[in-house]
Amino acid sequence: MRRGRLQIAEDMNLEARENGGTRKSRRREALLAEMESIFLEEGFAAVTVDGLAKRLKCSKRTLYEIAPTKQDIVLLVVERWLARVRRMGRIAALGQDGPQRRIFAYVRPGVTETKKASRKFLEDIQSFEPALLALKDHQKQRMEMLEEIIEDGISKGRFRKCHAHLFAEILLAAVNRINEPDCLDAAGVGFSEAFDELYDIILNGVLV
Repeated sequence: MRRGRLQIAEDMNLEARENGGTRKSRRREALLAEMESIFLEEGFAAVTVDGLAKRLKCSKRTLYEIAPTKQDIVLLVVERWLARVRRMGRIAALGQDGPQRRIFAYVRPGVTETKKASRKFLEDIQSFEPALLALKDHQKQRMEMLEEIIEDGISKGRFRKCHAHLFAEILLAAVNRINEPDCLDAAGVGFSEAFDELYDIILNGVLV
């Protein structure tokens, strides 16, 4: 878990710099947070810089100081959101005392944060190539971290020897499926109950 610990230290330093930054940088972060909320709820394809400026009660110039074009603003907001999901996962994982709990602590923020994203937002990402590439890179990084946690569990004798990458792929696919409303409706359970059931099945199997 060495790489994960180094990354978490970098994340904490980044948060400290953001929290202790200048008034201008704090204003920038506040605007990015507000834009993130708008994009997650409404998508971003139909949003204009004029419209954003009016809703955020700032000038267009202020927004263009954050990024030079609407596309750049959108990409910055999306990458910021994805980076926070990864950071939350790493912090949660490193707060656990064993690889079993680290696995689910790591993936849970990816599910809970995605639940805030509207269908329109996710559709807009699919149709905007830079954001789609950012999402694919995000998934690749999540896969690498999850694989690292699994390999750590194998090396410590907590997991039996298995194909760590394949296990990570299957687990993320299951988690993503649970995050879809039709899956929960068909099963007749809520998200937390479904997540706990998956946790039990993965770690304990189904054989008596």
